Amino acid sequence: MDHLTMPPLRIDLFSIFIFLGLMQAVYLGLVYLVFSAKRTQNLILQGLLLWGIGGFLLEIFMMYSGLISYAWFLVDFSEPLGFLIGPLFYGVILCLTRGKLPVKFWPQLVPFFAYTLYMIPFWALPDEAKFNAWISAYHPEFSRLDFTQPYPSDPLLLREYVTPLTLISVAVYGLLCLREVSTFFSSQNASIWNPVTEAQKRLRIVPFILVTILLFVTVVKIFNLEDTGDHWYAAYIAFTVYLTSFLHIRNSNLEHADLKIPEKYQNSRLDPVTQRELIEKVKQILERDKSYLKSDFSLPNLAKEAKTNVHLLSQAINEGFGKTFFELTAEYRVMEACQILKSEEGAYLKMEEVAERVGYNSKSSFNTVFKKHVGMPPSEFRKTVQSGN
Repeated sequence: MDHLTMPPLRIDLFSIFIFLGLMQAVYLGLVYLVFSAKRTQNLILQGLLLWGIGGFLLEIFMMYSGLISYAWFLVDFSEPLGFLIGPLFYGVILCLTRGKLPVKFWPQLVPFFAYTLYMIPFWALPDEAKFNAWISAYHPEFSRLDFTQPYPSDPLLLREYVTPLTLISVAVYGLLCLREVSTFFSSQNASIWNPVTEAQKRLRIVPFILVTILLFVTVVKIFNLEDTGDHWYAAYIAFTVYLTSFLHIRNSNLEHADLKIPEKYQNSRLDPVTQRELIEKVKQILERDKSYLKSDFSLPNLAKEAKTNVHLLSQAINEGFGKTFFELTAEYRVMEACQILKSEEGAYLKMEEVAERVGYNSKSSFNTVFKKHVGMPPSEFRKTVQSGN
């Protein structure tokens, strides 16, 4: 293929922006997967997700710039990653909301591995086939090589429709992510539009990124049916990598990580005596009035009952109980649910009724919180205690 007249190399702002995004994805993936002091499931998934995104950026950078002529094996190598990005995003959400991945999550990776196997016949084709694939997508004005494939490389026509299939996959997982986040906020009696804690703010960003990528790619594909607009959504994906890097650096507290007082408490008027008084008030209110059993129970409501402001009460709970308001509320609700499930009446109540009695509007939210605190679903807990084990 050396005698061919190749399109000129294209090194412009798009290629530079995409390349720098690729480098960011590789580096941040290394931070999560290799250099992290504690490799949790969440960090592993985030690292794999960044490397998966990096795979997209690498192929598009090589194809857009024309450097693909030095590495024909990279043509369309990232196609299977389209079926991996959605599940990885969803896995990150599950780790954030539930603390760990459920066993039923792993079969969702089957489409990725299946499509990877399906791509092997194409990857095994000579470079002439890769050249034609590149030209048709990035330089349709150039003539293709007169090349006859020795065997069908797309017998099921899956590659013919891989773009809509990928978008459908991302859309489905985008909806799953939004549902999981919505359920989590509901279980915390918080609003997804007005998150209270930094963790909630970060959680809300993940499905937002996935949905915006989906919308951006869809719009680009509509106006570039021949895949000639890949550099546009690659630039947008690179931007999301930059955003992820920014959030990682901002939340890492690199300077004075152990000495710096949280900004929201720097000007606090909460002294030790006031803190102890507030803690006692909170205990009395929760144990006497059981306000947490109301579905609209909130930090502002509790602050009003304790005759203080939200800021001081939040600090008192965080420092005095060693947990957030939402964690404290969930703990009391789960303890109340345990008492109900142990009772004679609790043996016959529907789980939805138990959930409503302890302040949850959603059975799934109740199940998630209960299992996190007790280690088993409420239905299993009831069987255990009712049988006398």
